[in-house]
Amino acid sequence: MPGRITDELKRITRQQGGVETPAGAPSVREPPGRRHGPIIALAVVVLLVGAGWLLVDRLMNMSRTQDCIMSGRKNCAPLDTGH
Repeated sequence: MPGRITDELKRITRQQGGVETPAGAPSVREPPGRRHGPIIALAVVVLLVGAGWLLVDRLMNMSRTQDCIMSGRKNCAPLDTGH
């Protein structure tokens, strides 16, 4: 019994690892559409980092304005110079 189980586990491990299987044994292949997963994940991460960067920048600007107002100054609003 232990020999059959060990042989079956070796066969399954070979199939999952992409190693050639003996003749007559079915081979398992990854579908072609699965290659885009890492690229999509990278794009999502880049978008999240960009959105986080913009959010932090906006919060920092608001914090500076609030600090200015809390210190009693009256000219805290940024000036629009038209450039």
